[in-house]
This record gives sequence, structure tokens and C-alpha cells, in this order.
Amino acid sequence: MNRVQAISRLVRLPNLIMVILTMYLMRWSIVIPLLDLLGFDPVMPEWSFALLVLSTILITAAGNVINDFHDVKADRINSPYRVVIDRFVSRRKAILSHFVLNLLGASIGVFIALYHWIPWLSVIFIIVPFILWIYSISLKHKPLIGNLVVSLLTGTVPLLVILFEYPLLIQKHAGIIVESPDLFRPLIMWVGLFSLFAFLSNLIRELVKDGEDIEGDSVAGSRTMAIILSISQLKWMVFVVALLTLVILALIFILFLPDQLSLAYFVFLLLIPFGVLLVRVLRVKVAADWKSISFIAKLIMLFGLLYAPVAYLLFKSLGNQL
Repeated sequence: MNRVQAISRLVRLPNLIMVILTMYLMRWSIVIPLLDLLGFDPVMPEWSFALLVLSTILITAAGNVINDFHDVKADRINSPYRVVIDRFVSRRKAILSHFVLNLLGASIGVFIALYHWIPWLSVIFIIVPFILWIYSISLKHKPLIGNLVVSLLTGTVPLLVILFEYPLLIQKHAGIIVESPDLFRPLIMWVGLFSLFAFLSNLIRELVKDGEDIEGDSVAGSRTMAIILSISQLKWMVFVVALLTLVILALIFILFLPDQLSLAYFVFLLLIPFGVLLVRVLRVKVAADWKSISFIAKLIMLFGLLYAPVAYLLFKSLGNQL
């Protein structure tokens, strides 16, 4: 592993790419096409949105660094080949990197909030780094609460797109909103559903990861769900959360997205992977069995996000019919 690869692993570059992909797909595939259908243009300029994305990935990277900093002991057992701190990056540099990344990310986020005259949103960029710090030193070692915190933060990433755009739309079109208060509700519903999926699918992934990392977490003194429950209890917990997520998705697609393209996408890229995951979960007997399930969970998260371009095609089709 060279230094570039080490830094990439420290900040978890694939996760950062996923954040960028999520935010831009929400903007370009959901928000802008929906606004176009309603006869409006986005208010937030592209340069400002790019800064919002940059702020988000900087704070996320800082969280990843501090998480690895406090996870060295467990990672030496769970994933020794992935350990970066103390091998390629000193602890001092890791802490300094965490501080600089957070400072830059929070400063950019607060600037955007103040620039657009939405000062209350600046609180997000101050609180989230603090939550990630508390998570790394305490919450992640507690049963379920750490999983929920990370999943909630993951679910917040799509919402960031409309947390800025929606107030700006309300400000600019205040007169129209008085007459049609629910005009922009489709924006909230669509992005909110992606956010809900991100939360639930990440919760599945977090619980599976607890099962994967049980050996190192035990040595580190953690009390994750995998440690306080038996393997049988944990796999049933994962099974129930995954089945609940699948049922919610099925209801959404059946009730609100009955077109053939959406149906095909749901069956081949969501229903089948979920089916494989559920079967694999029921077959878990030892901690090593969770590894393949973790990969399937990641694929499901990606496939759920990639429905956004399909939604874009549906919106364009509706626009052409009008």
C-alpha cells in the first residue's frame, strides 16, 4: 500500500464518492426535473451547490479519520491489512487532518447558509462534526444507538439537497405559495423517500458490519448488537429490518410507481438482491458468513440510489405528455 492508497483508505474515498453521487443525483435527477414539471427553475446556483457538496464530503472525511483513529485496536484484528494510522499516517497527523477537514467543511457550510440568508442551517455544519466525534469515542461502542446515529446521518445526505433549495424556493415564490401551499410537496416526498431508503439500507449494513467485526470489537470493549446478542438473534434482527425495508419498497413501487420500467428495476435490481440477502442471512452460522452479506448490502444501497436516473426518465416522459 502506497501513501496515496493509505490516505484514500483513511478518508474512505469510495464513501465520499457515494456522497457526491447521492447529492448530485438528487439535484439533477429528482429536484431539477420535478421543478421543471412544475414550471420552476432551481434557485440555488450550481457553484453554491458544489460548495455544499464539498462541505459535506470534508466533514464526512473528517468523521472517517477520527473514527479510524479511535478504531486502531479493533481494526488490527478485524482488518489488519486496512490499518493506516500508526503505519502510514502518524496519530498526530491524523488528529491534525481531522481538525483541518472539519474546520474547512464547517466554514464552507456556514458560509453557504449565511450567503443565502438561511442562518439556521449553519447549525448543521457545527453539530454534525461534534456528533461524529462523540460517535467515534462512545456511541459506536453502544448497542444499536451507534448504528442508528450513522444511519440517520446517512439518511440526511439526500435531504441536504432540499434543506437549502426548499427555503430558497419559498422565499422567491412567496406569493404563489400563499395560493398553493403544497406546490413543492413532491420535492419533499421524492427526496424524503430516498432519504428513508438510505437510512434503512445503511442500518442493515451497520448491523451486518457489527457481525463481521465482532472479534475486534470484543477486544476493544464495545457492546455492539453482535456482542450482546447471539448470532441467531442478530441474524433475525437483520432479517426483520431487511424484510421491512423490502416491504416498504414494494408498497411504494406498487402504489405510486406502476410503470413497467420501475417495475423491472424493482424486480431485478432490488427484489432479487434483497431475496439473496435474506436467504444468506438465514444461513449465517459464524462471523465470517457476514462478509458476503455486507457486499450484497452495499450493492442494494447503490441500486436504490441509482433508481434516481430512472425517475428522471419518468419525469421527462411526463413533461413530454403535457
